[in-house]
Amino acid sequence: MKIGIQTRPWGPEANRQRLGDVLADIRAAGYDGIEIGAQHLDLRKPGLLLRLLDEHELMTAGIHVGGEIYDPDALRRARAELERTAGYAAEVGAGYLAFSGKPLEGKTTEMLAAEADNLNRLGEMCARQGVSLAYHNHAWEIEGDCAELRFLRDHTDPALVSFLLDVAWVQRGSGDPVAVTREFLPRIVCFHLKDTRGDEWLELGRGAVDFSGLFEVIRGRPWRWLVVEQDETKRPPIESARISRDYLREKLGV
Repeated sequence: MKIGIQTRPWGPEANRQRLGDVLADIRAAGYDGIEIGAQHLDLRKPGLLLRLLDEHELMTAGIHVGGEIYDPDALRRARAELERTAGYAAEVGAGYLAFSGKPLEGKTTEMLAAEADNLNRLGEMCARQGVSLAYHNHAWEIEGDCAELRFLRDHTDPALVSFLLDVAWVQRGSGDPVAVTREFLPRIVCFHLKDTRGDEWLELGRGAVDFSGLFEVIRGRPWRWLVVEQDETKRPPIESARISRDYLREKLGV
């Protein structure tokens, strides 16, 4: 099992212009790899990221993208870029391509069916490139007793579409991260380990997420990656990263 971290707390400018400095922080904080948004990368040049990762003895946990999967026309327009991104993810050794949908008030059953169909198509595209597709949730898929996430689970092909469960967004969507993990466990390929209380994003163990219960469910399974994410930090990102990394060593033993 390897522990990665999302590079988001360092900010867009650092991700795009000073990624070497970001990676130095991440390595110093004790992580094995990164997840990074595709918008920060030159998809024509995977070698640039590979050289930086090699310099800092890190790996790629995943590459993150998003889009309006309920709109087939929007997905068709984005198809070439998504295909490039999937190919890039495979070349840099990513464990998965994470995909986030977008919220929309009053989604119909037909729209949800379109989402599921489009995820299957994306999953096929990723499989051809040699990378796994993992759907990443926010709060809206959890609201209403996980109605949207459950629909996607039930109407996508398990061989093509897995889930990257963000436990803090489960919490913010009025769900129980432990119960949701138990229900969706067969489809989960990775977690965003993230903590929250109210409208704050916090270091692991400092918010309301029941990590003790979560770790009881996931301990002992052959996870390739667990990924720490903190959308915003009040401390310098390296300090928050260290706090969360130390918490995982103490509570999960990794």
